[in-house]
Amino acid sequence: MPYRAIVAGLLLLVAAGCSRNRQTDLVTFPLRGEIVRLDSAKGIVTVSHEAIPDYMNAMTMPFSVHDRGLLRGLNAGDSISATLAVSRTESWLEQIAVIGRGPTPPTLSADDIITARVFRTGEAFPDERLLNQDGVLVNMDSYRGKVLALTFVYTRCPLPDFCIRMSSHFASIQRALTKDAALAGRWHLFSVSFDPKFDRPPVLKRYAAEYGADFSSWDFLTDPDTSGPVIRRLADGLGLEYSADEGLIDHNLRTVLIDQEGRLRKVINGNDWKAEDLAADIRRLATGG
Repeated sequence: MPYRAIVAGLLLLVAAGCSRNRQTDLVTFPLRGEIVRLDSAKGIVTVSHEAIPDYMNAMTMPFSVHDRGLLRGLNAGDSISATLAVSRTESWLEQIAVIGRGPTPPTLSADDIITARVFRTGEAFPDERLLNQDGVLVNMDSYRGKVLALTFVYTRCPLPDFCIRMSSHFASIQRALTKDAALAGRWHLFSVSFDPKFDRPPVLKRYAAEYGADFSSWDFLTDPDTSGPVIRRLADGLGLEYSADEGLIDHNLRTVLIDQEGRLRKVINGNDWKAEDLAADIRRLATGG
């Protein structure tokens, strides 16, 4: 769902089942579901939840929890009720209550833990072939000589602090770097969809238009194969986790910086980063700083 459509929806929602603070544009919704995954250290709980009327269908999504104390005693499999709070820029869960206990989580043995191939900083980033918003196949190596920034999104992501924030950050980076004539032709941005069945080139092109993307320096990519083998290889190497649920996707976030020689220079986890900081990194590499 496009960012502008979500903001408009937040400003207009007055339907039953949600409440709105008119001074902060904060909207709250009742939420019920089952915990799928819990990361207490990061304050993230992934919930397979029921449909939220007037906001989103039933799906599995990761939610931030500002008050980490609410996560104590929770386990995967527990059924919960909570309040979903959504502002213009972020979303989080409040007032979490257990309404049903799940089975005792199993203890994994060493043989159950699989170590994936991890891309390392300083090494060459894989030269994978992906399909852009114009239906053209592109290779990472064809952009040698430019500094690249790459992030992962999917166009139907409804939460303002996940894919919408990544796309908004990249839009800000593009605007900032385009103003610097000395950087012309020295950098490029990529937004890669991990929803290749739905996010085909025409969908990506419409999504890009919502962010005012200039395709001369920002491409939106998907897997040529709708089963997504190329995206899965990239995801495994970067620690990007995603899984489809009722047409929508539970996922974490990864953003990467690649230098002119095609080497991985930085992997940014999560959404707690600033557009101006990544723009500064791109500028520094592009000018040999």
